[in-house]
Amino acid sequence: MNNKKKLITIIISLILLIVIVKFGYGYLSGEYMPIDATNGNSSTDYKSAPDFEVYDEDGNAIKLSDFKGEKPVVVNIWASWCGPCKAEMPYFEKAMEKYGDDVEILMVNLTDGQRETKEKALNYLKENNLNMKIVFDTKFSAANAYAVQAIPRTIFIDRDGNIVKDNKGLIDEKILNDYIKKLIK
Repeated sequence: MNNKKKLITIIISLILLIVIVKFGYGYLSGEYMPIDATNGNSSTDYKSAPDFEVYDEDGNAIKLSDFKGEKPVVVNIWASWCGPCKAEMPYFEKAMEKYGDDVEILMVNLTDGQRETKEKALNYLKENNLNMKIVFDTKFSAANAYAVQAIPRTIFIDRDGNIVKDNKGLIDEKILNDYIKKLIK
């Protein structure tokens, strides 16, 4: 009889543990879901894109807000040591060539000064024959504005400064192009 009670207690404990893990994971992962412009609704309640300041190769400051009202913006946060970032770089280069007049694509290098430096990022582009302009997040302004915990990260922002899509992780060429087309309509 004592063994039966132990077995029942263990089974109930396991069931409770599974339920807690399932709901706990669902709750926590809700914090990290991509932002969609409609959030599943047909309304246009957009989330305003937080501003940030990054620097070009010459050290000139560039703010996200510089483009508000002018052009939609695609922000890609990356580093040269990041495998998925490297995999998607050719897609961004093609997109810059194809849509460069209609959308601003900011390739924001997460430049910590140690693991990723300005020189490492520029060398990566040169070694891989990538002909794109990049900007450097040396003060973690973009990383902090978007609470970046992992890269790559691609944020699609309409010309009014609202987030249309926040893609966390590797993006494929089709999704990149589809969202750019939505931005420039």
